[in-house]
Order: sequence, then C-alpha cells, then structure tokens
Amino acid sequence: MNTHTLAIAFMILLTIFVVDVFTHNYLSETIHTVLYSVSIPMYSAKNYLEDRFSHTIVVQNVYLFNQESNGLEVLSVDLEGLYVRNLDKKGVVINAEDGRLIGFVKKTGKVGYVVKWWESEFPVTIESTSIRSVSAVGYYSNLKIDIPDPNVQVSGKVYLSEYFEYGRLLKANNLSIGKYENDAFYPEIPQISNYVVLLEEYQDHLGTAVDKGE
Repeated sequence: MNTHTLAIAFMILLTIFVVDVFTHNYLSETIHTVLYSVSIPMYSAKNYLEDRFSHTIVVQNVYLFNQESNGLEVLSVDLEGLYVRNLDKKGVVINAEDGRLIGFVKKTGKVGYVVKWWESEFPVTIESTSIRSVSAVGYYSNLKIDIPDPNVQVSGKVYLSEYFEYGRLLKANNLSIGKYENDAFYPEIPQISNYVVLLEEYQDHLGTAVDKGE
C-alpha cells in the first residue's frame, strides 16, 4: 500500500513538473502569485498581534551615501527574492549594513517583493582593475555576462550599468557585483541582512521612468 501511494505521488509530481516545463513556468508563476496573495493577510494579522501585545518599538536608521535613510524590515527570503515590509515604491534595494546591491522591486505594498539581482537580467559596466580608463558594457543573465562587442577584451570589476538607475552611485562607492576575468563572471553574492534600504525609482531628464530592462 505504501509503495503504491508513493508511486502515485511520484507520478503526480512528475506530471506537474512536465506541465510546468511545457508551459514555460506558467504553473509555478501562478502558484507563486497565489501564495503571495495569501501571505499578505497572514502578515497583516501577524503585525496586528505584534502591535497589540508588544510595546517595544525598534527603529533602524541607516547612514548611507552621506544621508540618513530608514531601513525596511526583511520578513522572509526565498530562492528568487525576499519579502519586505512596507515596500510602497519601486526602485533598487540595497543592503542596510554595507550598501551592496540586493535586487529590484517587483511588487509593492505592505508586504512587497524584491527579486535578487542574481536572479534578474540587466546591463552592466566592466571596469579594468589594471587600467582605470578601460571599460566595457555588457549584459548580465543567468550568472553569465555577454559582451556584445567581440573585439573588446577586458577584465575587472562588474558594476550595475552607469546608464541604469543608481548605477553611477553604486559604482562611485565601489559597490560591485563581482569580477569578470578570462571571459568568465565570478559573482559576489551578498549576505542579506535583516534590513534593506530602498533607492526609489526616479524620472530621467525627459520625465520618463528609467528603463530597468524588465
């Protein structure tokens, strides 16, 4: 009986996996959306109970880039991203402790969702560590970097593109996401702290939102 039950369970899981693959992850995305929607009232109830029975107020103030910012609490972390409390605006999210890039806001709200940068796709700038004037542009995806110009040979630190939102700010503070050497990318995955800082989405000089390549 146990063997029969395990066989049935295995066939069900295999069927779900095959369906998800042939629907280009539509099933897993749907499940993720449903779980995200269900989690919001649960987090709201948790916050209500905490406010009801707790009299201790903790405020995390972060002094970063010559200005003080309020840290946002990280509620939980999954494979692709993290849930952040009171994430009411889109933008770039960085670590509250060291300012390193964490990811990009995908969903806002009382419980917002941030996609980790190593699970995203975006343009990058590679700056040589030996000759400061040498740099190249590329595109990050799936732990690899593609350089469109085959004639460019460069090794050095990898930063968020200077043409990307807050790219120049992070580069000016030497906050790289890894190294590029011998046509290979070596990412530096940050440790996610209990608090993060939101660098809000802004408008360019034409009054349009900066393109994140989404």
